[in-house]
Amino acid sequence: MAEPSWYDFLIPSEETREAIVKGIEAGKRDVRILKDEGPEALELRRKEEEFLNLGHDDDTAAQLAKDAIDNDKRFRIIPKDINFIGDAKASTIDTEETETEEVKDIKTTDKVGLGDKDDYEVGLGQSLTGAVVSAGIKFPKGIINFGTLVYDAAKGDGIDVDESLTERFNRGFDKTIFGLIENQAEEDARSTAAGHLTEAFLQIFNAAKVGTKVLGPGIQYASRKARELAPALVKAIKTNRYAKLDDTATAVTKAGSKAKQLNKPNRFDKFAAVSIGGGFGGGAIVMKSEDIGTFGDINALEFLGTGLDRKQKEDANEDAFRQLNNKFKFSAELAFPIVPFVYGTAKTAKLLATKGKDLAFSNSQIERWVDKYVGKPFRSRSDKAQELFDGIQTLEGTKSAVKITADDAARSFDDALKKISRNSTKASEAIQNPAQLSELFSNFLLTTDDIVSKGRILFKGFSDKSIKAFRKSMEELGVNKESIDELISNGVDFRTVAAALKNTIAQGKNYNVAVEELNTILNNRVKYNLGADYKIFDMNTGLFDGFKPTLAAKEDVAKIIQRYHLNNGEKDFSIDDAMIVVNNILKRVTKDPVTRTPSFPIGTVNILDDAAVQIKSMSENVTGGGKFKADKTGGLIQTKSDLAAFNTLFGKYKNAKNTIYNVMTDLADIVSRDKFYTQLLRDSEALLAKGERPLFYKSYNEALKNLPYQEIIRAPLKLNTRLSDQVYSSPLDGLFTSKSWAESIKQGDEILGSALTRSLPYRAMLLIPKGISQAGKTILGPFTHLRNFFSAVFTTVHSGNILIPPQKLAEFFYQAVKSAQPQLLYRATGNPRFRNTPEDQGLYKFLLEEGVVNQNVIARDIEGLFGDITRAGTSNESAEVFFNKLINTTTQKFKKIYGVAQDLYTAEDDVFRITNFLAEGYKYKEAYKSALKQGLIKKMPTDLEIMKQAAKIVRETVPNYAYVSDFVKGIRRSPLGSFASFPSEIFRTGGNTTMLSVKEMKDPVLQSIGMKRLTGQALTYGFFPLAAMTAGSALYGITKDKITAMREILPTWSEDNTIIGVYENGKYKYIDFSHGFFYDTMIQPVNTIVSNIERAKSANEDDPLIVGFANGLTRALGKVLEPFFSESIWFGAVSDIMIRNGIKDNGSPVWNPDDSLMTKWTKSTQHVAYTLSPGSLPQIRRLTNAIMKKSQKGVNYEIPDELLGFVGFRKVPLDIERNLNFKITDFLESKRNEGKKIFEGLRSGDPVTDPNLLIRQYFDANKSFYEDMSKLRRVYDAVKTLGMRDREIEDDFAKRGELPLYEDIENNKFFPLLITAGQIEGIEELSKDKNIPNIFSRQVERMIDRMERDMQRLRLNKDFELDINNYLLKTQQTSELQTPPIPAQVSDARPNPQIINSGQVAQLNNGLTLTENALLSDEEKAIKLRERGMA
Repeated sequence: MAEPSWYDFLIPSEETREAIVKGIEAGKRDVRILKDEGPEALELRRKEEEFLNLGHDDDTAAQLAKDAIDNDKRFRIIPKDINFIGDAKASTIDTEETETEEVKDIKTTDKVGLGDKDDYEVGLGQSLTGAVVSAGIKFPKGIINFGTLVYDAAKGDGIDVDESLTERFNRGFDKTIFGLIENQAEEDARSTAAGHLTEAFLQIFNAAKVGTKVLGPGIQYASRKARELAPALVKAIKTNRYAKLDDTATAVTKAGSKAKQLNKPNRFDKFAAVSIGGGFGGGAIVMKSEDIGTFGDINALEFLGTGLDRKQKEDANEDAFRQLNNKFKFSAELAFPIVPFVYGTAKTAKLLATKGKDLAFSNSQIERWVDKYVGKPFRSRSDKAQELFDGIQTLEGTKSAVKITADDAARSFDDALKKISRNSTKASEAIQNPAQLSELFSNFLLTTDDIVSKGRILFKGFSDKSIKAFRKSMEELGVNKESIDELISNGVDFRTVAAALKNTIAQGKNYNVAVEELNTILNNRVKYNLGADYKIFDMNTGLFDGFKPTLAAKEDVAKIIQRYHLNNGEKDFSIDDAMIVVNNILKRVTKDPVTRTPSFPIGTVNILDDAAVQIKSMSENVTGGGKFKADKTGGLIQTKSDLAAFNTLFGKYKNAKNTIYNVMTDLADIVSRDKFYTQLLRDSEALLAKGERPLFYKSYNEALKNLPYQEIIRAPLKLNTRLSDQVYSSPLDGLFTSKSWAESIKQGDEILGSALTRSLPYRAMLLIPKGISQAGKTILGPFTHLRNFFSAVFTTVHSGNILIPPQKLAEFFYQAVKSAQPQLLYRATGNPRFRNTPEDQGLYKFLLEEGVVNQNVIARDIEGLFGDITRAGTSNESAEVFFNKLINTTTQKFKKIYGVAQDLYTAEDDVFRITNFLAEGYKYKEAYKSALKQGLIKKMPTDLEIMKQAAKIVRETVPNYAYVSDFVKGIRRSPLGSFASFPSEIFRTGGNTTMLSVKEMKDPVLQSIGMKRLTGQALTYGFFPLAAMTAGSALYGITKDKITAMREILPTWSEDNTIIGVYENGKYKYIDFSHGFFYDTMIQPVNTIVSNIERAKSANEDDPLIVGFANGLTRALGKVLEPFFSESIWFGAVSDIMIRNGIKDNGSPVWNPDDSLMTKWTKSTQHVAYTLSPGSLPQIRRLTNAIMKKSQKGVNYEIPDELLGFVGFRKVPLDIERNLNFKITDFLESKRNEGKKIFEGLRSGDPVTDPNLLIRQYFDANKSFYEDMSKLRRVYDAVKTLGMRDREIEDDFAKRGELPLYEDIENNKFFPLLITAGQIEGIEELSKDKNIPNIFSRQVERMIDRMERDMQRLRLNKDFELDINNYLLKTQQTSELQTPPIPAQVSDARPNPQIINSGQVAQLNNGLTLTENALLSDEEKAIKLRERGMA
């Protein structure tokens, strides 16, 4: 027997091919059984197959096989739910069964034996593998195929297509081993939309790459030569000469230089090489491009002219030209716009990544355009320099961290008060008015000055004198010694921290005085500016003043004002006049932001004064050392008693907690601002040292030169802190920079709105309801907190931190819980033991400074929106003042509730931020330890360096509000967009995580961390959604066909999401996995495309891939843009009432048109209130009804299903019959709308000179209606797949009087819209009344009649193969788009007797149209009547 040769392997015999195919199919089948049912089920099916082959019937074979498995000891040690391939299998066996109990229910189908490969669905992994293999084989095959087509086009004239070289090659290739593999791989690939899409993408990518390499150099050369010749040709044309020699040597030199320059390929040459080479060259060698399709294949894009011809010709030559023409069209679309779009997108991304910070200053207008319209709106730093952006984040973080310190000091004081109240009855009675004790403690806190020792500001403790005085005051109130000691200790802690802040200020080196003088200035500022507050500011924020000066206080100040005017020559100035001035002062007084003292307008009385009104600040009357300072002679305040009178008028008081907050926030602002300015200067100098563009310049001209295309500030920078110019000078003072950077330095992180968004009406009518509605749907929804907490778990998975040792992860989680704010247990109980320890607080403050915590995107977005509402109202205009007071009055209780809810919402998020921070630090520290042992690094980084590195990673990979771009933040002010910041952050952090993973994997020290991080992303994007769907399918027996069917009747917002099908107790339900999985934002565009491809294939298997892909791409783009440009919650509710006239955006009514005005008002109010209600309210209603076992709008809800909704994965009942009725309603509404399009614009009374206009509109209306009927047919197929019986479906149509429609849908037939008798009569009457031509002429009537007959032959969910050009009237008049006027009385312009009433079938008295009566035989008429249920 001869040994097999390579030929036998390459081209196996028929018998060998069959054996190979059977082997492949058996392998696929076994793999699917293993994956879906497990090893025991596979062995059971094999046993059943053996007994079936022995001649036993199904029942006997099944029993014998089960007995054999029961006695097989191997299966007693294998867990019943183990899965060796792919996803986990749901166990269907009771875990409490004993070893001797029979094995049962281990198969997912009732079929006996192995069956064949078609009994099991192809998994995604198998499909994607098939796609790679199929594309790999098709690539070289496509090159040969192109060559055979060229040969057939040249030599195939007169040859039958089956005998063409192309067909012979294809048949021969199919017989080879590669052909066998390709066919099997293609079948697997195209069994899923993802596989089919991958196969097409790989083909196009590989072909375009080769096309670019092969054709690219030639195209570059041609493009370059064209550029060389172009100037000469233009010159020749202008001078009527083809050449002109220049004999000068200079000209020759210039020409040589120019030629050298032109010989270098420019950007256009490279672009042409990629576009034309990759497009036309690649498209030519893509195999089966007709299966992929072109945009021209889509009905709506037929005008492109690139639709492919798929009808095979009989002649080899003609068919080759047909295929080559198809390839040309396919290539043309690749060349433009697909390859240019991909190329341009890649180039833009590369440009932003490599030259991002320099684009705004580029000499290229295109690069500046990219920066302005692509980079700036969506990057975190917007138009700021990176160093400036980082500095602003540190500035805000430092302030927040100091606030935590102030909170701790205030809490310590509160705890001490509570202890005093508990431990001393006398003291408890004495402090019924706590203001007294608070003022005593406030005075004590500021009694002893800080000192300077060795150049450092220190607090050495309270003096003996101040302690003795404080003890005496406390003892008189009955406070015991232990409590006094605790208060003193708290005071020492506070003053020590305050002194540390002062010392930080002193070390800044930007002060114009010695440290001793600075200390004195700061001591006096704390004592005399920060140690007191004024009730007129603190208690008069609402509509009703909480503080009103006594009449005596007003009279005392009035006397001072009268004296002031009398002394300055106003002899007739009465006390009544003075009282008017006092009342005006009370209305206009404001708090000086620097000195924190009252400032108010007062009329001048000296003719030498520069202005008629001067602003009087009370700080002018206290020296730096706290001594009284009188105004100049003739001034307002002349004595200490005058100052005291004004202090009484404004309600000056002292409060310990206020003192603590005032001092800490004031000093923190000075410290953080100074650090901010200093660091910016260092960063600028560092950039200059590296040869890069600095931020600041010494002169205007220098800035103008180095910051091109930017507006430069005209005056040098002059920056302030809360200290005077004599004390402090910013290191940036006197320098120049761009205007936008200067504004950012002054404003920090504040984003200013437009004049419109700052206007009072806009804020009142849009921002307030938008803020309340968004808060209600998130922070104020009780159950949204559970969803917020559980969804944040995925950040740990996404970062790969789930893969660290479990005990470490648990330890970090516990530490995170201890460190997170807002310490609600302490706030609720007041028990000090629930306060965070100093160590835990220290960690949280560090993370605040690093910008890691307190950055919940949704909470901060709403916080910013509420800030926008009041921020604009800072002027003293009466309307603004009233508005702010109204807001303060009406939201007092809301603010308290919202404050607690917001703190909790932030804490839920912070727990996982801290967990991820600790995990990142752990991973990096372990990696560095290992690297140090291996000698990869010489020195271990410090703990602080590792902590800062970990913080940076968390900022970049976990959604963080500080990194939302200014443009996206600004969307919160518009009527569009709800929570736009969140999806933008998902995209940012998703991309950052991938880039960080790649960077880490390139580093030998961090390689394992990068692998874990990438694995975490794969788990997040791929495993979890897929595992959830697969588990649902295994648990409930939901096949891919059923999921596709469910999508046809799902609500619009869920149909493209990741869906888990559920079948329980004879009812279908679904879980919208995307709803509770916020990383779905990253994968939803792909899911949307894939699901639309699956639905398109389900509707029509013959459709090319492009049909589903284009629809999916459009919907995916809509999904991506929806959070940014969809109606906000409030605006949508109002639009339903005011703009859509009582129709919701989903088409359902708010009210019935026949309702009374009062009923409409009531329903409108209820609709808006329900829309704006907290997000948990609908869930509470469903849960309540489930508990009470009551239906809600005809739907019965179940308790377990609703409880799952708390974490975002609710089981939603899918009422198939109800949803079918909704779809029928939608169809009938669409039918009415399409019917209106037929005569749209034709009944205005103006003459219509183009008779083809009606023909076109009739055609277009029916073309759209065809899509509506096709969609209804898909719904019909879907409900049948989900178990609804034909009789039930028919009944639903019958109840609406739509039996003829049902029969058409059932028979998959299209019945077009018809023109009714009333419409024809109306057109004729209009023609007579207006004396205009009747557009419904005999010619038009006959053409529409012909169209109707052709349309009735169409089958649903196929290509709409009719061409409008076949029905247009071809006359001289119509070619000129003019029709001569038709006489007013034309006897032959009457309508066709094929008159149709308003029903779909448009019958006459006998149930048939006149056309049908005229053209059909008696037998055909009877059939038509039976189809319509009328015979």
